[in-house]
Amino acid sequence: MARFFKRAPSKEGAGNDTPSTPAEQAEARQATARRLERIKPDPDQIGISGAVPFVRLPAPETLFRDRAARFRALAPEHPLGGYLLFLAAIAEAQAAVQAESPGSEAGAPVSEADLALRAEHGMPALSRSVLSDESGFPACLDALLDKVDLSGAPEAARQTLAALKAAPAEDRLDLALQVFEGAFPVERMAECVFVAGALQVHLAGLAARLTPKALKPVADGVCPACGGAPTASLIVSWTPADKARYLSCSLCGTLWNHVRIRCTACGSGEDISYYGLDELSKDVQVEACGTCHSYLKHLHQHRDPALDPIADDVASYGLDLKIVEDGFRKAGLNLLFVT
Repeated sequence: MARFFKRAPSKEGAGNDTPSTPAEQAEARQATARRLERIKPDPDQIGISGAVPFVRLPAPETLFRDRAARFRALAPEHPLGGYLLFLAAIAEAQAAVQAESPGSEAGAPVSEADLALRAEHGMPALSRSVLSDESGFPACLDALLDKVDLSGAPEAARQTLAALKAAPAEDRLDLALQVFEGAFPVERMAECVFVAGALQVHLAGLAARLTPKALKPVADGVCPACGGAPTASLIVSWTPADKARYLSCSLCGTLWNHVRIRCTACGSGEDISYYGLDELSKDVQVEACGTCHSYLKHLHQHRDPALDPIADDVASYGLDLKIVEDGFRKAGLNLLFVT
């Protein structure tokens, strides 16, 4: 039987099914103590000395290719294997579209004056204007819909793809703007996956052309490049940020530095714990905040460089199911796995 290593909630009432009487609450606490074990953060293992870069811009030329390979590596014998292969097909289409995109030679996507103004007002560098008809995004979406190979996917996926291809350009752009802003129409969730795939390619290409030093912090859990929410937290190994912590943007793939053992949603460092399932790699955990009861996936990429924030978030969905049972809500977002 799989064990869930975690801490008991620090505040009563954190879950939806909290026992109502003191006796029931005491019994529940005892039962929790018997079956659960806390993984305590170790400040001695933070391993950061000196300054580290605030951001690391995405490398689109390898990002989607490597992600597709990770999806395919995770799929065999996985309970979500079929969906992982479906997402591998999308990532492969993303890589193909990216390979045909203009690249860094297209110049800066935002003027220096606009970038300085947005930074001065605490705004991310890229705005919704980068999805306009003139931006190249509609062509990016068309290309992804043409290149994605769903030959092995369920009929429902192929029907969704066909419906999106047949939709008016204005309708598709409106849906993209909603996804960009974090609004997902329930009746069009299946279409959102394809639109999100095109958004990631387009925005990663734009973010890669920004100047890292021009990007400034926006707010906890907000990408300084495009304003997207993080998918996961990564402990990295690259120089000069060895064992530093970065958040990975769900939209553009930019990484931005965030203090370890501090909540990415509310900024508190008072009650942070790490949770894991013994059936998963110990390099895949969640960081949970007892103050605001939010959580985010926490990947030790410095120990396993193959870990990918998007792919491994989907593959570790069992961890989400367990942590939600204890009353926590997800602070991050995975555009390819909106539940």
